Amino acid sequence: MDSEGIEFTFHHIGLACRSLLPEIKTHERLGYAREGATFHDPIQQINGVFMAHGPVRIELIEPAGEHSPVRNILEKGIKMYHQCFAVDDLEHAISALEAYGARLITGPVPAVAFGGRKIAFLMLRTMLIVELVEK
Repeated sequence: MDSEGIEFTFHHIGLACRSLLPEIKTHERLGYAREGATFHDPIQQINGVFMAHGPVRIELIEPAGEHSPVRNILEKGIKMYHQCFAVDDLEHAISALEAYGARLITGPVPAVAFGGRKIAFLMLRTMLIVELVEK
């Protein structure tokens, strides 16, 4: 728990990829297994799938359209681009991180990957992108 009384529960690391299928096959060879089906999120303009290896969960994400923000990430040569944390009160967690100097990038918006629960992306002062998801 941080000083604001917010519990940030680690959920996953987001990996950008140009195409899901080769990434899924590669991660399966490394011992990862799919967690659920591939999904499409029209709001975020991505296709994705969660995979787990023991306690480690990753989200493989490919762009699903010309205006997908994942295209910009890939063009910069970035692969691992966000960490996701589940929080009880999304608005309170956003406010607490903004007070610490974070900048809201996206959200709150509903997310297909989380059954419509809201998510938000923030850029921390350290340049780390953090995704927050409602518990």
